[in-house]
Amino acid sequence: MYGENGAAMRRELAALLRQHRIQLRLGGPSEPDRDGQGLQIRQYRQSVLIWCNQAMKAASPLIFPNLPAKPANPFRADRPSVSAAGELARALDNATTQSSTPPASTELLTTPSGNEVVEHWREAARAAALAEHDTGGELAAHMDVPQARALVGDVAAIAQALVVLDQRYRNTPDWEHLHQGARLGWAALAAALDVSLGQPDYSIDTKGWRPRTKPIRGHARPGILGVLQAEHNLLVRLKSFPNAVNLRLVVDSQRLLSSRLAPFAARVDQRLAQRWESRAATYSLIQQQLRDIGGQLGKGELAAAEGANAVSRLAALAHDTIIDPRALKGFEELFDKLDERIADIVEDGVARGAYLRRLTVPRLVTGTGSLVQPVRERYMPVTRASDLAVLQTVHTELRPRRRIQHAIPDPTRAELHAALIHRPLPKRTKPDVQQM
Repeated sequence: MYGENGAAMRRELAALLRQHRIQLRLGGPSEPDRDGQGLQIRQYRQSVLIWCNQAMKAASPLIFPNLPAKPANPFRADRPSVSAAGELARALDNATTQSSTPPASTELLTTPSGNEVVEHWREAARAAALAEHDTGGELAAHMDVPQARALVGDVAAIAQALVVLDQRYRNTPDWEHLHQGARLGWAALAAALDVSLGQPDYSIDTKGWRPRTKPIRGHARPGILGVLQAEHNLLVRLKSFPNAVNLRLVVDSQRLLSSRLAPFAARVDQRLAQRWESRAATYSLIQQQLRDIGGQLGKGELAAAEGANAVSRLAALAHDTIIDPRALKGFEELFDKLDERIADIVEDGVARGAYLRRLTVPRLVTGTGSLVQPVRERYMPVTRASDLAVLQTVHTELRPRRRIQHAIPDPTRAELHAALIHRPLPKRTKPDVQQM
């Protein structure tokens, strides 16, 4: 994820900022391959610059200046204002395109170096290459303004580190200075100050590429772990679109699971128990509203089976079982993801016509040969989303409310800032040694 790759870049650049006397660290004039190390470092730096440039292009449309606008002068034509993030994006693009150094190849990124300085640069460039997948077009489509501020702040700190290191490596053979490095440094400082005036959202660290989630196969785990296993498998199986019947079975399983888990959670966290009781009531309402919904498109048999497994395994638990808080945290995360996925399924199914609304026709079914003649029913596509009560419930009740994580940034951000202002790390206190 971006949090791991961004932390790796900041950690390596902070280590490089604490290194001085670079020529001695590179091996001195007697080192035979010292001339090639400068070119390698430049290639690694170019990889980091490319990531910074791409990240700013993804975040720039969502960045607005935090400073209040100046009052307009009616007698002068106002020029379009340029934000600090926009100026940083231009300076990074200028430094990247004007450089004659190509980015590091895959072989350079994956081959360890025997020199400590070069190895720090390689690790930073490797993290930047991996972060290109985390901050690509998919992240830009789902990123909000506070998350974009956090990303711009990270890029600004990394750009400042590159400017400082550019001056420190000026005596390195085959070294090429950053194009308009002073402009890049001031733009990075202005962007960092502008971002700090707002409130960045560091939940962006959870974004990025993740490996494909697979079901947990094998025998059922003992106790509450078996319920977690079935709930995880249910989330995986819901990747395939279920029909209306299997969707109702999945909804009913979540209603039962939430109501029966609430007493277990009440012994550990009363607020969590109340939240799950409210979730059970929401799913009970959705189950009633889905009775007038039909549709045979889709599958969902495996998802319905996993939901039944979760309910049956929970029913087999003893009533005096104490659930570990970590297991409760796992259920909370799975419930949030399942709520979002079921909401997406309902909205997508209605939008593409897979789910139809049942309507009664003011006529009776004749010619059945039975004494009781039921009312005719027909399933019609939904013309307006507001006509379905289940969609309103999904929008207002089911979708999990996003937990904004403004505080507690990653420690590497403070570490890189301390290295930029030449502040030493706090010394660890040594234990007192008793004299014999």
